[in-house]
Amino acid sequence: MERISSRPQPETRSRVDSLVDVLPFGDRIPRRSGDVAFDHSWEIRAFSMTVALHEELGFPWEEFQRALIEAIRTWESQQTDLDQWSYYERWMAALEQLARSKGWATRDEVDARAAEILALPANYMHQHAVREPVAVVAGGDR
Repeated sequence: MERISSRPQPETRSRVDSLVDVLPFGDRIPRRSGDVAFDHSWEIRAFSMTVALHEELGFPWEEFQRALIEAIRTWESQQTDLDQWSYYERWMAALEQLARSKGWATRDEVDARAAEILALPANYMHQHAVREPVAVVAGGDR
């Protein structure tokens, strides 16, 4: 089993920062002190899964960018109350679309797994929001 290092490699931050820098609607990415920030634990998981899939499966980051642009445009075209905006909800919609288009998971598989997770108590894993910037580190022995 691969382990996640508690100390990121020196190049990790710059590698992740370079991915974030080219994301669409960069002005809407939640930030604190200039760094990407997360208000809910699922947001960092969504971010981390996307970066890990990009690194492990080698799909072009531009594919995710396009899916994110489309997810944002679709949401905006269907909304009248923009106060309900969530960048990471659009992020998840983009990741789900990419997963379906790549054949990693069907809509039914995503929906079934989401239902399983939502059926768990809110504090099942004792998770809490990460309000400080974090480093995302790919798995491996370091």
